[in-house]
Amino acid sequence: MWPWEHVAFAYVLYSLTRNVLSRTSPSAGETIAVAVGSQFPDLIDKPLAWTFGVMETGYAVGHSIFAAPFIILAAYAVAAHRGDRILAGAFAFAHLSHPVADLLDRVLRGRPIDLRIVLWPIESPPPATQGGFIDHFALYFIQYVRVLVAGGLTPQIVFQSLLGLAVLALWLFDGAPVAADIWRGLHAKRRQ
Repeated sequence: MWPWEHVAFAYVLYSLTRNVLSRTSPSAGETIAVAVGSQFPDLIDKPLAWTFGVMETGYAVGHSIFAAPFIILAAYAVAAHRGDRILAGAFAFAHLSHPVADLLDRVLRGRPIDLRIVLWPIESPPPATQGGFIDHFALYFIQYVRVLVAGGLTPQIVFQSLLGLAVLALWLFDGAPVAADIWRGLHAKRRQ
């Protein structure tokens, strides 16, 4: 999945959960924590594999169900130190949504689920291609554009379109967190 797809997937799940369980919308801080948490597995694994060659594949420690508790505990410690534990929950929720989204993406592309994506260090999927970060990005982006242009109305395209609409609708329903806070801040500065 692409970064924007991970953010969208995590935000929809988190916002719906927050609105249903607590009847409140995510705050700007929670929205940022969801955005960071949704990217965190790739921010760890892709550079370690594609840039530094430390891991063989872009699915390693960041995607691992065995490493997730430690990552979440570290996030909780940081959030508790800042005095806002709800941010740790938002981060954890989004972090855990990332490998779920990767597995769901395989299904939407008509490929079998490969649990090796989440089983590092016991197992890891084989590396897909050789090269650095730019090489991988270019290869995957070209494949992505080809699917969009030539693939027709695939389940993946339908899912992405519905997800995009859901994110926009939920974000507006939630009061446009982050953007609304920036707007209010700028508006308050002009009054001074």
